[in-house]
Amino acid sequence: MDNRTIATRLLDVAHTLERKHAGLYRVQAYRRAAQTILGLDQPVEELVAHDGRKTLKQLPGIGPKLSVKIETLVRTGEIASLKGAEKEPVTV
Repeated sequence: MDNRTIATRLLDVAHTLERKHAGLYRVQAYRRAAQTILGLDQPVEELVAHDGRKTLKQLPGIGPKLSVKIETLVRTGEIASLKGAEKEPVTV
């Protein structure tokens, strides 16, 4: 999965969260993470394969929770976008 696809999926989650009236900071976090990934010179798949989410957490705008979600997206092709009963996996 290329960086553009990963960023698109993160933006999809941001849009879904926005429609569900989630907190502004959460929506912005997904958007910042997408921008960071688009700006990388190295594929996220390589980063995850080499160091797992450790390297992802060091990138600007990607914290511990988002690093887990991005790693899961890279490894499984899905990302759980919402908590609880509102979980909506986004399939790649």
